[in-house]
Amino acid sequence: MTPHSHCGSASSILAKSTREEIMNLTYINSILSGTLLLLVIWQTVRLIKLDRIRKEFFSSGLKKNLEQILVDQNRSLTQISQDLRHLDENLTRLYKDNRHNLQKVGFIRFNPFDDAGGNISFALALLDGDDNGAVISSLHGREGTRMYAKAIKGGVSESKLTEEETQAIKDAK
Repeated sequence: MTPHSHCGSASSILAKSTREEIMNLTYINSILSGTLLLLVIWQTVRLIKLDRIRKEFFSSGLKKNLEQILVDQNRSLTQISQDLRHLDENLTRLYKDNRHNLQKVGFIRFNPFDDAGGNISFALALLDGDDNGAVISSLHGREGTRMYAKAIKGGVSESKLTEEETQAIKDAK
């Protein structure tokens, strides 16, 4: 063997190894290029969607930039939040204030005497939200009409109640 023939086979092995490395690099390059292409397509699709949203957002004819629109929206939300807080405070105050207003009414017509005709007599219960108030009774007879008023606290009276007055209070509750 001549030194050159030994060198020829080493050169052939080296050339074969280089070709395999070039082929491997080509495969890796193809895989990376394909991956990058997919990423570019995915980003393009996202950009198209974002552009549609942008066009829809700005289609109202506003001549403001996005920053100004967001600032305006934040101011509006802050104002709405304050308005809701004030409305809640007012509603709570109204609820507390109206708790003592007359809210419940019970009314019964009856005939207390056999000799008087018709149901002209009545019992009227007027109560607030805590069942405090009064029951007013009117008894009509041949000799005249008499009226009575009795205080009610928590749905109960310290005075003795008639059956009709008790029923008027129950109807009011």
